[in-house]
Amino acid sequence: MKTILALTVGGSCAPVVTAIQDYAPDFVIFIVSTGQRGSRSMVDGANMPCMAEDKTPLPNIVTQTGLTNEKYTFIDLAEPDILDVCFVKIYEGLKEQMSQRMGWRRIADYTGGTKTMTAALILAALELGWDVSVVKGNRTDLQKVREGTEMATLVNTPEVRARQQLTQAEALFNQFAYASAAQLAESLLRAAPLSSELQEKIQRLVTLSRGFDAWDRFDHQRAYRILAPYQADIVPQWVFLKMIIGETKGTGYEAVFDLIINAERRAKRNRFDDAVARLYRALEMFAQIRLRQRNPALDPSDLKLDLLPDSIRSKYANQAEKIKLGLVQDYELLADLEDPIGKTFAERRGKILDILKKRNDSILAHGVTPCDEAVYSAMYEQVLEFLHQGLEALGMKVNSPQFPSIHNGTLTAN
Repeated sequence: MKTILALTVGGSCAPVVTAIQDYAPDFVIFIVSTGQRGSRSMVDGANMPCMAEDKTPLPNIVTQTGLTNEKYTFIDLAEPDILDVCFVKIYEGLKEQMSQRMGWRRIADYTGGTKTMTAALILAALELGWDVSVVKGNRTDLQKVREGTEMATLVNTPEVRARQQLTQAEALFNQFAYASAAQLAESLLRAAPLSSELQEKIQRLVTLSRGFDAWDRFDHQRAYRILAPYQADIVPQWVFLKMIIGETKGTGYEAVFDLIINAERRAKRNRFDDAVARLYRALEMFAQIRLRQRNPALDPSDLKLDLLPDSIRSKYANQAEKIKLGLVQDYELLADLEDPIGKTFAERRGKILDILKKRNDSILAHGVTPCDEAVYSAMYEQVLEFLHQGLEALGMKVNSPQFPSIHNGTLTAN
C-alpha cells in the first residue's frame, strides 16, 4: 500500500528527516510557516538551512531525504500561531491530497512546527481519519532527544478517536437521545481494539443509555432489568423506578409524575406537542388512579352505578350498557363524591379547562395547530400546580427525579 505523509516543519530538521526515512512515504505534504523567518526554507531552501546537533550546517530536508519535486507539496501557513486559521488550511489541504490518492495509507506527524501548527494538524488528522505519528527518542534532558535515538512512532489514534466520540455519545445522552447515544457508543467497541479502561466506560454508557431509553419509552420492567447493575449510581431514580413498577410501596401516583418528567424531556428537545400530550395523560391518569383508590374502587372506563351513592347515581345513568367517563367527567365525579381531588379541581376548573382547550386544538389531539413552547409552559405550570395541590390535599408527596446527566463517565443530577 502506498503512503502519504504530512508533517509540520519548524525548529529542527532532524525529526522531519527521521519521519520521512522511517516511513519511506510515496508522497509528502510539508506544512510550513511562510514569511522571512518561516520554516519553508528548511524544506527546499538554499545555503544549508538545517543544522546538526553539534551545530554543523546541513542541507535542506529534501536533499537529505532524496525527495524529487513530484514527490512532495506544501501547505503554507501565513499565520502559524492562529489555531482556527491553521486548522482550516491544514484540513482543506489534507482533504485535497486524500481525494487525489484514494486508498493510500495516511500518516500525520506532528513533531516539528509551532505548538499551534501541531495542534491544528492533530485535530485535522483525527477528524479525517489519518494515523498520527510523533518522533521519539531517549532524552538527555527535558529539552533534547539524544542524537541517533530518534524514531517515528504511531500514536494510538483509535483510542483518541474513541474518547472523542465517547464525549459525543455523552452529549447525546444529556440531550435525552438515549438510543442514538447507545448506538454511537456501541459502535466504538467494534471499530478498533481499545484499552480495558475505555471499554468499561463505553459499556457503562451503553447500558445506561439502553436502560434510560427503555424507561423513556415507558418500558419500566426492561429499564429495571438493564439498570440494576448501576442502581448505586442512580439512587434517586432507582427508588422512583421501583415504586413505579410496584417493587416497593409508593403513593400510587408515581406513574403520573413519570409522565411529567417525560414531558419535561420532550420539551427540552422542542417536542412540544409530545410534551403536551404527556401532560394531558398525566392529568387524566391522576383522576383515574384516585377513583380506583377509593373505597369502593371505581373504574372510570366501566363505571358501575351500584357503587355510587344514591344521591348522585341518576346523574351518571344512561342508555349505554357500559359507562365510560372522560377526563373532565372523572374530576366531576370526584367532586360529586366530595373527594379532596375533586374539590381541588373545582377550585381550579376555569384555568384547567382553558389549557385543555389549547391542548384540544393541537395536531395530536383534535385540531391542526402544533403546540409551541408558550402552550406547553402554560399547561405545565397549571398541571404541576394542580397535581401538587391535589397530593397535598391527600397528605401525600411524590419525589420524581429527572434522569441524570453524564460527564466524563460521572452521573450528576439534572
